[in-house]
Amino acid sequence: MTDFTRIISILSLGFLSFFCFQAGIFLWSGHKLKQNGRRTLIFIELFTGFLLLSDALAYCFRGNTSTTGYYMVRLSNFLVFLCNASISLFFSFHICEFIKQSRLSLTLLLRPKASIKGGIPVQLFIVFFFCLFGVVLTVISQFTNFFYYFDENNIYHRSTFYPLSVALGLLPGLISFTMFLQNRKKLAKNVFVSLLFYFFLPLIGIILLLLVYGFPWVDIFFGLGALHLFYSSLKLMELEFYSGQRENTIKSPVYKSESVSIQSRKRVVRNHFWQTLSISLGGILLILVIVSIKGISLPEKTLTIEKPYSENDSSKSVSLTFIRNADKHWVDEGDPDRTGAQFDGIIFNNMSSTIITDWNFKILVPEGCSVDPGPWNGTFSLADGALNVKKPHKDDVENIHGVDFYTITPLKSLGFGCIMYTPHDYQPLEQKIVFTYSSILKPLTNKIFDSFLGLLFVVFIISTTVMLFEGKLIRVEEENKKLERTVKERTKELEAEKNRSENLLLNILPKEIAKELTAHPDSTIAKEYPNVTVLFTDIVGFTKISGEMTAEEVVTMLNKMFTMFDERAKREGIEKIKTIGDAYMAATGLTKEDFNDGAFKMIRFAKGLLDDVRAFNEKSPVKLLIRLGINSGPVVAGVIGKTKFIYDIWGDTVNVASRMESTGLPMRIHVTETTKAQTSSHYQYSKNTEIDVKGKGMMKTYFL
Repeated sequence: MTDFTRIISILSLGFLSFFCFQAGIFLWSGHKLKQNGRRTLIFIELFTGFLLLSDALAYCFRGNTSTTGYYMVRLSNFLVFLCNASISLFFSFHICEFIKQSRLSLTLLLRPKASIKGGIPVQLFIVFFFCLFGVVLTVISQFTNFFYYFDENNIYHRSTFYPLSVALGLLPGLISFTMFLQNRKKLAKNVFVSLLFYFFLPLIGIILLLLVYGFPWVDIFFGLGALHLFYSSLKLMELEFYSGQRENTIKSPVYKSESVSIQSRKRVVRNHFWQTLSISLGGILLILVIVSIKGISLPEKTLTIEKPYSENDSSKSVSLTFIRNADKHWVDEGDPDRTGAQFDGIIFNNMSSTIITDWNFKILVPEGCSVDPGPWNGTFSLADGALNVKKPHKDDVENIHGVDFYTITPLKSLGFGCIMYTPHDYQPLEQKIVFTYSSILKPLTNKIFDSFLGLLFVVFIISTTVMLFEGKLIRVEEENKKLERTVKERTKELEAEKNRSENLLLNILPKEIAKELTAHPDSTIAKEYPNVTVLFTDIVGFTKISGEMTAEEVVTMLNKMFTMFDERAKREGIEKIKTIGDAYMAATGLTKEDFNDGAFKMIRFAKGLLDDVRAFNEKSPVKLLIRLGINSGPVVAGVIGKTKFIYDIWGDTVNVASRMESTGLPMRIHVTETTKAQTSSHYQYSKNTEIDVKGKGMMKTYFL
């Protein structure tokens, strides 16, 4: 890492840390914690602030070998891992509060079974397990270098299982993402977009971290995501303020519950399981693929060989030989006590999936030795009674073949050698050798890893296929239910419309006539009835009364009185025929039988009409009087016309009833002898009077 990158990292982390702390303190100070639905957001902001501050301190003390630097680097990196796990947990909890639309107690994490039955998504507890597991492994890593380690210069390095820490950091987010998607209908649109944005920022950071090492991508994106959540929260507060619903700290729509079959509920649960598995495996596969491309940096290893090998030992991961060439040695002309010789060494990489990227070799030599300088495959030097050989690097003079030439690929070897002058009795095969090397694991070259990756990919394909299939079935069921609801609603609307039409028709026609007309709309409806009782009423002096009133007052008066008549007719089973001006016509006994109680019902109805008029007069400034005429006998009934049709009755019986009304007395019931004969057993009538009826001559009539 360059000093420029380091300074930019520290400044970026410090800047974002300051704003996250500010956001957390603002939310905390502005609300009462016990009543605040944004409590988890406060924790997210504060833990993100600690995360960024810890990472900034780690960069500040990087390479500092003092006691303070030693502890600060370790403490800071530990807090980075710890805060990452905490943020993942609180964010998942934050989503649950929006889903449940209420503030949740953190103690529910200790009651998983009861909480799940209460509607808390099971993903929250899976996230809690992974976060807790990650914290435990981070603690273990402090003593075992499981995730990372520090070299003698107090520099942080990734360890073999560092990708596992990335997976444990990514999986809670992916699992929370599935919970988020499965309950998206319970989230308001602005909440959904805000949370979705927070998901993708750290994911981008993880991908960049695996591809480009040296810059705190993940933590930077965590900080940006936390600030975005804060500003989104301010927007929600604004909406709450203007909506006047300040007591509801979480704005989210409430959806009515619908009855769901057990089979459908099980299918949804299965779909959620496969969806969670598919997305989680997708994230793991992404990490594994990136790791496979980049490789896994393994910790530096040191081999101490008390008795050097003269040939490769394939049972060892790394083997090396260093011998004096038997054909190329001579006596030093400048110093007869020394022998000059070519010393040859070979490094054998017996690992099938690991590349040795850097190495150095050290062997003990006696005093008085010297090495000829030259462009050998290595940088050779003598110091502290040992020959030191290092791999040539980019700017070294000895780097005559390029850097890649000196890396040792799996199951390959690299030779190196030099001209060295030593005492005659020096034997390298009797000396102690220390070999130190750094390496990168290339997982795709490992059969076990390939098999594991293939198995994960197969499971991923199966889970994705099942998820899509189950999702399709669920959508089909939802569409079917939606269609059924639509059909029911339309059927209900049609039934209501049908009832309105029937009621409207029944207001115009008798029930039997309405049925017949509905069944046979083109037929001519005309029937004869042998014994029908017909009633006519008329307002006395209506022409004079209406002349003293406005048109609206006249209509209002007639409507009020005739409405009373209609209500009584409905109660007593009387068939209203029509109204003509101030005249009201009704009939009863419209049946095929010669003998019926129509006359009795009509007399009772007529007496009720007189009561209605008296009641009307008690509340009306205009006092009305009516005449009533009744007659019984045969009539012809039928429907006239195709548009604006009307039901009517005809015959002498109707004419005579009309004549009874016109010759009657105010507020008296005037009936014919036929009607009297059918009702005399129940009602008392006056002595008969005779009237001249057009076309009938003199007739005897009676007053009730």
